[in-house]
Amino acid sequence: MLLTLILALVLLLAAATVLFLALVVSRRSRRALENRVDLVFAAAKGEEDPAFAPAKDPPPLTLTGERLRGIFAVWIAHRWGMRADAAKLLLLAGVALIVFWLAAAWLLHLPYGLAALAGFAASFVLPRLVLLREQGRAEKQFTNFFPDAIDMGGRMLRAGLPISSAIRTIGAEAPPPVNGVFKSLGDQLDIGIPFEEALAATAERVGLPDFRFFSVAVGLQRATGGNLATTLEILSDIMRKRRAVGLKAQATTAEVRVSAYILGSMPFFVTAVLLLVQPAYLTPLLTDPRGKFIVGAAIVSLLMGFLIMRRMMERAVRV
Repeated sequence: MLLTLILALVLLLAAATVLFLALVVSRRSRRALENRVDLVFAAAKGEEDPAFAPAKDPPPLTLTGERLRGIFAVWIAHRWGMRADAAKLLLLAGVALIVFWLAAAWLLHLPYGLAALAGFAASFVLPRLVLLREQGRAEKQFTNFFPDAIDMGGRMLRAGLPISSAIRTIGAEAPPPVNGVFKSLGDQLDIGIPFEEALAATAERVGLPDFRFFSVAVGLQRATGGNLATTLEILSDIMRKRRAVGLKAQATTAEVRVSAYILGSMPFFVTAVLLLVQPAYLTPLLTDPRGKFIVGAAIVSLLMGFLIMRRMMERAVRV
């Protein structure tokens, strides 16, 4: 009983520490944003350049959102769509740590060391899944808006503007996240990076096939000549047709996806019903070492089956 109380106090202290760190990081991030806004307004009003202002006390080192995203997104090639701040990531990591630690130690009665290991693994996986979801959402939005941005560039080329001006206009007028990508490309051109190198670096950073097609088409047209506006028009039409085929495949596989979700949720639903109707029926799974092994194997099998079915559905709708 005493050990349980001590463990509960430790977990409460850990949760309070995580929340405190999240609040501190959030406050520092907001303060840094306010400082940047003040600098912009000072430059717009013609005030003294802060680079030549009297030196102030340096701010304390903080774990910014970009650095924390780099920790949780290690080995992920493309991160340009990740926007979660440090407070959100720390809060998710703390909640995952506490929940999985309690579940492993109290429900499955695992050793405290193994339960702590499971908690730390969950505290790394959950923020990583959130970042992957943000990146996937940004890539989907980019794919949806990219053909319209190409059409915008094609109209400006037909009006006689150069491709560099078209890129800057897309960066200013297109919806996010397309505008951010083209603004970055325009900034690279402004500082003197050759067009082909800037286009190749942006395509490598974005990592989407549609933008790679765009970069190859523009690079070839600049090298060999030709009607770039017509090429962009054909490219946008191909992208729209590919997206239409993908949406058709997604609608065709809707029944399969719903069946997969239902089959994946059935074991949890049956277990919950048995715990309500006949709790003693599942007691050996939590008290007997063989039952714990069966529970672990069942959870791993369910996760593997879910990931395999999800992978198959993604391949079916990917064009």
